[in-house]
Amino acid sequence: MSDNPTRMVDRVVLILSVFERSAGTLTLGQISMRSGLPRSSVHRILQHLVKARWLQRRDNEYALGLRMFEMGSLVGHRRINDVARPYIQELCTRTGHVVHLALLDGHDVVYLEKVGGAFASELPSRVGGRLPAHCTAVGKVLLAYSSRAVLDHYIATGLDGRTSASIHSRAALERAIGKIRDTGYASETDEAVPGVACVAAPIFEFREVVAAVSVCGHRKLIRADEIKPRVMWTAAEISRRLTMPAARAAPVA
Repeated sequence: MSDNPTRMVDRVVLILSVFERSAGTLTLGQISMRSGLPRSSVHRILQHLVKARWLQRRDNEYALGLRMFEMGSLVGHRRINDVARPYIQELCTRTGHVVHLALLDGHDVVYLEKVGGAFASELPSRVGGRLPAHCTAVGKVLLAYSSRAVLDHYIATGLDGRTSASIHSRAALERAIGKIRDTGYASETDEAVPGVACVAAPIFEFREVVAAVSVCGHRKLIRADEIKPRVMWTAAEISRRLTMPAARAAPVA
């Protein structure tokens, strides 16, 4: 006999509350154990939540999904915004360029923050907007530190570019990702927007990449060697703050 609507809602709330008490991803068995619900029921509900993007599945583990952020529910992305905001504002002030905070959702990067001056209006990025991940510095760095399964799925969906400079082949993307993993940062020029260059670095929470920060500007004004240390330091500081207890996490001086 199928669950009535009220009982089903109660079970969904119970499962989501398990994630609220967890710092990372959870397996089906862990969710079943912590919620006290049968594995078969949990599995069925998880399938629906993943399809609706309330949760996301990574191999055999589950985590809160971007839909939670988009619907204004309580999810970790808002905390990332709060923690990162003073750092990206400071990065914008020090570099004089546009700064982005973004995360990976399927085949796209989704922009959580955009801070900048006059040049910002020349960029197609916007808060809540999307761009193909492999065409952006933030997207490439997020792909580089995602799981092999995420990367393979991304490549399988196609590598349509935005410009002639965009990455169009698996081999080219694999080479770019290898370089990113070696250096700890990503860069791109003309790949998303002609005449624009960007440098990005990953943000981690408990060893899992959760977002990325980038500096973007006119290609003639961006000096990657000068920008890189500032971007990487900013990403590292945001990562450090995300893993600190809330009471100890103070804003940037």
